[in-house]
Amino acid sequence: MSDPAEVEPVGTRDRLLAAAETCLRRDGIRRTTMVEIANEAGVSRAGLYKHFPDKAALVVATLAHTDEAFWADATTKVAAADGLAARVATAVLIAVEHQPGALLLRLQDEEPDAFAATVGSGLKAMVPGMTPFWHPFIDEAKAAGEVRADLDTARAAEWVLRLVLSLVTIPGESVDLAEPASVHAFVDEFLLAGLR
Repeated sequence: MSDPAEVEPVGTRDRLLAAAETCLRRDGIRRTTMVEIANEAGVSRAGLYKHFPDKAALVVATLAHTDEAFWADATTKVAAADGLAARVATAVLIAVEHQPGALLLRLQDEEPDAFAATVGSGLKAMVPGMTPFWHPFIDEAKAAGEVRADLDTARAAEWVLRLVLSLVTIPGESVDLAEPASVHAFVDEFLLAGLR
């Protein structure tokens, strides 16, 4: 039986993530410290290190956490669309409207060296973690005959994710992201052609 004094308050991790987000938005990566985050959360430094071994782990967890609500909402809206192309177009339109990853992109833009040093490999680890979002949609498209039946789900999901990220973060001249019909036509023409 554990000592009641050692029982951790519910929500400490969430408080730390919220505090880290506040500090990162206000101060950026370089000026945000673990001590500052612990103080902002009202948690001891030892309590902070119980959850996160270092600043890089906390920053990566915070960036992922900031988008959790977005992805929960996006799952419902994307699932409601009819067919893979419509689902991908819906994801692009939602992302353009709500700008998930806005903090990540801002930090990367404003502090590229600190971002690379702090987030670095953690960000690379986030992309594979985001691809499973597309697995059920790829599998449904395979079952419906929209795409090749022998398509590798994991590889196709990564390609779809990369397409969505590219469209949202690097707008071009071929597609008008403010026009749903333009996004749908672009995704339908190029995405499904590559997966058929």
